Order: sequence, then structure tokens, then C-alpha cells
Amino acid sequence: MSTPDISVRAATEDDAARLAEVHVAAWRATYRGVMTDEYLDGLDVVRAAAAWRRNIGAPAVGIEHLVVLSGTDVAGFAILGPASSGSAPTTGQLHAINVHPDWWAQGLGSVLFEAAEQKLIELGYDRAFLWVEKGNTRAINFYSNRRWLADGETLEDARFDPPVAENRHSRTFPRVH
Repeated sequence: MSTPDISVRAATEDDAARLAEVHVAAWRATYRGVMTDEYLDGLDVVRAAAAWRRNIGAPAVGIEHLVVLSGTDVAGFAILGPASSGSAPTTGQLHAINVHPDWWAQGLGSVLFEAAEQKLIELGYDRAFLWVEKGNTRAINFYSNRRWLADGETLEDARFDPPVAENRHSRTFPRVH
């Protein structure tokens, strides 16, 4: 198999429908058995596309949306920017990163993750964190291999029923001289 032509760029509103497809497929593949089948099967791509269009068109302050492409096909996304309230202003957050399951283990996630880290550094953050579902071994290994390590913080995400238990992984970025 040949290596795909991988690139990363800022998301546009025109990407919304495909980002919704990626998001729903990634969640269904990742969270089956963690979230209820009813919730996952009820994820609506049309409704998600509308939310993507709104969030890309009028992002929250400091939020950046990146997409990873294989050739011209949008295969994944990252959302990053300021950390949630209560964090130091020099702390960023990787709010989300997902790649469509059809593109797993082909290098796209690595390229996207590296671009997200670089963007966090460019935005002036000296450290960042992300939240990962505690049983998501695939993601935990991916993050740990990139020096984003569990730092002991946990949360129960009560937006879901049952709540989803998450661990925080963080990384301090090397100082640029």
C-alpha cells in the first residue's frame, strides 16, 4: 500500500458535513460499550453538520479547528485553544481529535496531532492538556507515545448517561530559544 498524501489545514464551513460524518463514525467506533447504544445510534449527522458549521463560522474565542486530509479527502479533525476555565493563561487544551476509523493506523492521526501541538505552541501555550476516556487504550497509548502523560486529574463527564470517566493527560512544551 502506498503512503497517502497527508496534509493539515484550517477547517472551513464547507467541511462541516464531512466533519460530522467523521465525528459520528469515530465516536461510534470508539465509545461502543462505554456510551449507550441508544445514544450512539441516535447521533445525527445532519444536526452535527449544522453544529460544525456554526462552530467553524463563529468559533469561541481562541478556538482553532484543523482538518487532516488524505489527498483531498477530509479524514479527521482537531479542536484546540485556550484551556477550560480555572487554568493558567499559558495552558492550552486539545479539546478534541478524531480520525475516521477508515483512516486509523495510516499516519494521519500522527500528522494531525503534531500539527495541533505546533499550533498550540504558536498560540503561545507552554503546556496543554486533553481529556481521554479512561478505558480508551488506543488513544491513551497514542497520547503517551507522544509524551502526553496522565497527570492524576480525573472527571466524570455528566453530559452523558451514564457519566463518562475521563483522565487528563498533559504535556509541557519544550522552550524555543
